[in-house]
Amino acid sequence: MFSEEMICSLNDLELEVYKYVVRNADKVCYMRIREFADAAHVSTSTILRFCKKAGCDGYAEFKIRLRQHLEQHKERINELYKKQREDLI
Repeated sequence: MFSEEMICSLNDLELEVYKYVVRNADKVCYMRIREFADAAHVSTSTILRFCKKAGCDGYAEFKIRLRQHLEQHKERINELYKKQREDLI
């Protein structure tokens, strides 16, 4: 869902959003944008910029695509997110 090119294009705040998604993907799918922004310590505008860079028209589309991605790749994602969490810590 997140290409290396997309991740490299993120500014510092958007990178914080990405890290939050990696750590909490299962929760983000069900959060309102304000809840997500508060939890990631960024503005809703930052969330929307992140969603655009992820190739979505907005936050609603991002949540749908994230949910679909999680369902399609459950086992592989668990392994990758575990590795990414370790790398981020």
